[in-house]
Amino acid sequence: MSDAAGFGEMMLRAKLVREIDEGECRRRNALSEKGKGLALRQGSVVTVLETLDEGKAFLVEFGQRSPNSCDWLGVLYPSEIEIMRSPL
Repeated sequence: MSDAAGFGEMMLRAKLVREIDEGECRRRNALSEKGKGLALRQGSVVTVLETLDEGKAFLVEFGQRSPNSCDWLGVLYPSEIEIMRSPL
């Protein structure tokens, strides 16, 4: 799979298979500005930006504040997401 930032072949989306509560979201959010009250619910759709360590982890983003920003950016693992096989 190539990166989803537009440099590779396709972008992928994935569904969360478990909830990530507000506290865990805050701890795992790589953004410097972290919104309050954000939790990722089971079934939420995220965009896979990059595959890490040969598919052992994924850099993903959630939400969109503007074309170049998101609400949450972090690493999720295969046990936490289900890749949706159709490109964006």
